[in-house]
Amino acid sequence: MKLIKKLAQTIKQVFANNEGFTLLELMIVITIIAIIGGFAVSKFTGVLDKTKVTAVKTDIGTFETALDAYYLNHNTYPTTEEGLQKLATDGLIKNKKDTLNDPWNNPYQYRYPGKFGESPEIWSFGADGVEGGEGINADILSWE
Repeated sequence: MKLIKKLAQTIKQVFANNEGFTLLELMIVITIIAIIGGFAVSKFTGVLDKTKVTAVKTDIGTFETALDAYYLNHNTYPTTEEGLQKLATDGLIKNKKDTLNDPWNNPYQYRYPGKFGESPEIWSFGADGVEGGEGINADILSWE
């Protein structure tokens, strides 16, 4: 019992003598939190970019599978003019509003007959939406 009373008195003294933080201490803590937050945001952005590239590769694989099913049904692939939209109208892919757009909301590109082979070609221009580029802006191609 005496131990509990002594502990309670010690806690009261600690809180009674506490005069708070100085402005300098608060500014240092806020600066440290901002620095750590900056690192976290930059790290998260890199992960998000990699996720979008992976999503494009997955979408291209889905389109290729649907194109193979279309070929089995029609003995040909959709023409460049018909595009990937033909897969949606035939019910081979879901016809959502953004189904035919990449994660950067740019339309997927399609060409048949292909320029680099006999099979259809599908690609995304990457984050910048224009041909070429490096890193996250690089084109993602079905034939590579």
